[in-house]
Amino acid sequence: MRIIVLYSGNYGERVLNNILTKFAPNIISVYEFEENLPEYIEDIENYVPDNLPECDLLVVTGLHGDINLVTCKIANKTGAKSVIIESHSQKQLPFGIRSEITESLLNVKCVFPKPFCSLKPVGDIYIDEFVKYFGAPKIEIIGEKFIKSVIVHRNAPCGSTKYIAENLTGYPLNEAEIESGNKLHNYPCLASMEFDNEFSDTILHLAGYKIKEAVKKSLGFSNMVLNVNSNCKGVECGFKCYNICPVVKMGEKAVEIIDKTAKINYLYCGLCMKCIRECPFNAIISLKYS
Repeated sequence: MRIIVLYSGNYGERVLNNILTKFAPNIISVYEFEENLPEYIEDIENYVPDNLPECDLLVVTGLHGDINLVTCKIANKTGAKSVIIESHSQKQLPFGIRSEITESLLNVKCVFPKPFCSLKPVGDIYIDEFVKYFGAPKIEIIGEKFIKSVIVHRNAPCGSTKYIAENLTGYPLNEAEIESGNKLHNYPCLASMEFDNEFSDTILHLAGYKIKEAVKKSLGFSNMVLNVNSNCKGVECGFKCYNICPVVKMGEKAVEIIDKTAKINYLYCGLCMKCIRECPFNAIISLKYS
């Protein structure tokens, strides 16, 4: 697999350095773009590099605004079959630009993970090969009462999963979930803390939900779960819990509708509590476990 990376800024550089640990032999070209380019660019052709080699996958990270449209030109010139364009802030890759890229590259598989650590297999040979190593965190926690070690099976593209794994050693198993979120902040995660209208949450919080999901999947339990009781009348309210859930908006089954009742899956639930506040029937309660 031949990869070209387009990057900008500290975040883009962090991602590049991390994916080089697995794909150094596959990365045939790297192009850096200035950070402070105009938000609106009249002629994107001016920013297309010369002498572009053929490639299979384009990885675009850290670009903001119209400069993302350079992806279309480069994909056409290089014959790229697949494209990954991440975003970690609301203004980085507006819906209009995503739509323009998708419409311009009809024969190219394009994905737009937001945040990058939400990327999952999509049934595309090149993107899925990338996701074997980078994307939504996947870990294995070793230990009985305390964490002896953490094996990283899939790292976040920014490298945070490896950092978190190295710094969870020694903690009690029942503290792993909350500590994984703390370690993400310590790394630090560079995702935006601005409210994102698309997900009804901040992108930094979304990244936190993904690492906690990985912890819960490894341990098989959570210290707190949300439970829907018999007061649920989702048909009447239109299942507000489902519609408000930021994890559902990321494409995960944090809330499912089963037999006209909402069910919350603790493995995916980020415990943002938005559903509790939104429910008009007080049908959702939190349960703590020791």
